[in-house]
Amino acid sequence: MADLMTIRGIVGTEPQLSITPKGLAVLKFRVATHERKRDGETGQWVDGATSWFSVSAFRALAENAMESIAQGDHLVIFGKLQIRQFDRPDGTRGMSADLEAYSLGHDLRYGISQFTKVRSENGDGDRITHSSAVDAPRAPGETGSENMWASEETDAA
Repeated sequence: MADLMTIRGIVGTEPQLSITPKGLAVLKFRVATHERKRDGETGQWVDGATSWFSVSAFRALAENAMESIAQGDHLVIFGKLQIRQFDRPDGTRGMSADLEAYSLGHDLRYGISQFTKVRSENGDGDRITHSSAVDAPRAPGETGSENMWASEETDAA
């Protein structure tokens, strides 16, 4: 059984992309998470303890994430959790929380994003960009205030 989880955190290290001898793309970086809560006595917001996760992504997710994320970005990551023990050089034991990312993206509570779809039919690497409504290309005469989902038969606004 896999332990699947979703975390929300901040990229704490520069993502590092490597290619294995067999051609597999692997991206690794660390993410910091913390709980933010209101202090009952002062009413001020305070940060709770920080938890660190080592994140790995593979194949197309690794390549796309490398072009999309940077240290300091706020992300939402879904993946498989593995807790492992390791021995330090000084002889003590440590534990790490490793997350194999199945999906990840920017946390849009902290900014806006632009999505570029990668098509790989017949090995082509066409990229299709989806812009926000504010800066999306428009046909001549189009003002951008029209509702693209509304049709002449409905009263949708």
